Amino acid sequence: MEIVKQKAIELLLDIVSKEEFEELLYEKVCTEDLLKNKLLFDIITINYRKDTYKKDILNAIEKFISEEALIIYKVNLYSSKIVDSENNKLSLECFEKMYTSLFDFGSDFGLMWDFYSIQERIYLIDLKYEKEEEVVKDLKTLCFKVCNEFKTLSTIEEKIKLLLDGFSEEVIEFREENVSTKNKITVRKKWFRFWK
Repeated sequence: MEIVKQKAIELLLDIVSKEEFEELLYEKVCTEDLLKNKLLFDIITINYRKDTYKKDILNAIEKFISEEALIIYKVNLYSSKIVDSENNKLSLECFEKMYTSLFDFGSDFGLMWDFYSIQERIYLIDLKYEKEEEVVKDLKTLCFKVCNEFKTLSTIEEKIKLLLDGFSEEVIEFREENVSTKNKITVRKKWFRFWK
């Protein structure tokens, strides 16, 4: 049964394909008793042709999934929604849900600090120090980068490493609109760790 849980987590994180997972399930149906194994029964009864199959799997295995794997799944889900969104307000709302529900300052997730720079800039929109379009553009760029990075990583351990380390070696750039565009403020991620 542990292999089914592991493969279900890998399906959520896009490490294995839906077809590979279904193949594994059909093999397990032949060897396991579905009446005695509620989790397997719940996973088998999911309709994998629906767009909501990942949500259904998550509901079935949520108590078996590690905190890091759950956060990776949700960050990837919210990031893809932000990238696909055409509306700035919806992108910001989706980001706010992701940021407030997934990250806390007691955790040591480097990826959180990458998103923290965007969070601080969102507060500056109301004060007219930042333009909403620029912040959303940079948010979408970061989310696109997160989605692409998660797609290229092939194991749960690699994805957890990205969650823990973030994009640590890179410089996060801000454009300050009150000053000429030639002037850029670069802030290294280490600065955020100082305040952490």
